[in-house]
Amino acid sequence: MIPHEVQRAYDLTIQTYATVGGGFSGAVVFRATTNDGRELAIRGTPKSVALPSTRMWRLQTLLQEISRNGCQLVPVPLPPATILSTTEDSSVLRFHSGRSLPWFELDEMYWQVEPWMPGASVAGEEVTAEHARGALQALNQFHQLAAEAVKTVGSDEWFHIATRSSPAVQRRLQIATELTQGELDTFRHHFSNDPDLRFRSLAVRVIASLQSRLPWLDRELTAIASLAFPIQPVLRDVWRAHVLFTNTRVTGLIDLSASATDHVTVDIARLTRSYFGADVCKIRDALEQYQLLRPLDASEKRLLSVLDAATVLLSPVTWLRRRLASGSVANCSNDVIARLTELTNVAEAYSEAVLK
Repeated sequence: MIPHEVQRAYDLTIQTYATVGGGFSGAVVFRATTNDGRELAIRGTPKSVALPSTRMWRLQTLLQEISRNGCQLVPVPLPPATILSTTEDSSVLRFHSGRSLPWFELDEMYWQVEPWMPGASVAGEEVTAEHARGALQALNQFHQLAAEAVKTVGSDEWFHIATRSSPAVQRRLQIATELTQGELDTFRHHFSNDPDLRFRSLAVRVIASLQSRLPWLDRELTAIASLAFPIQPVLRDVWRAHVLFTNTRVTGLIDLSASATDHVTVDIARLTRSYFGADVCKIRDALEQYQLLRPLDASEKRLLSVLDAATVLLSPVTWLRRRLASGSVANCSNDVIARLTELTNVAEAYSEAVLK
């Protein structure tokens, strides 16, 4: 449930709410309606897995500037009031609207409140060429305004503009290296006895796919790791569930906490694969549409190709790592199995789908 302290901190009277999300980390998301008719997303994140507070503050500043500059697709977190004084009765609190921190801290949790964005995500056969075009246009708008926002609010280690190697390439190369240097063997040994037969079967398939593709992927990532590209603030974790549509018009880009600086193709590769999986014809059509918005030069096309391959082949690794780290012997939820099945199928069917 939503703690009463959170409701008071944001001066909310909540009429109805429902749990709509959560995860391995212990985070929880509620959709709430207030007595004055607002729909809000209320998120609680354990401090142990939350972003550093300085980064949360900087992301709020960036999103505020992007919103001011005309992008109505991003939810800007609301500032809670600041405790002015308390009494011995902890239920009596007074607040004033002080520094606009984008969170409220309570019992080792960070709580954030933001507008509930209209629309719904699309997937599978629902996704049309018009949906893909609209999503890429929305991404391009975000990228353009985010680059402008940095010039206004200033740069830091998370949000800046530069020309250097892609952090995404460096991260993926590190994953490939760790897999090659023993992690893949650890997976093979551990998951051969996983008590969840569905997860075990998927893990075996993921390991086999990595075994055949890893040497090639490692060479591709290594070859491009030292090349310099224009980098700027991007979403990094954008996939189909994070893009909301009303009919075929994008009306929300949500779950933005992973945003940081990288090349725009990080977002393009992730989103197009999320929509179209192994359907390389539809992906190529979408990428051709993106070229009309922001042409890519030869080196950027190469970067897109490598990031696309790494997105497909390494995405299942996240789920194997989570299972291993948790030490769980319980059966996985149907949602986890469905997601890992999808990623495994696409990885097994991987073929290059980027621009020539």
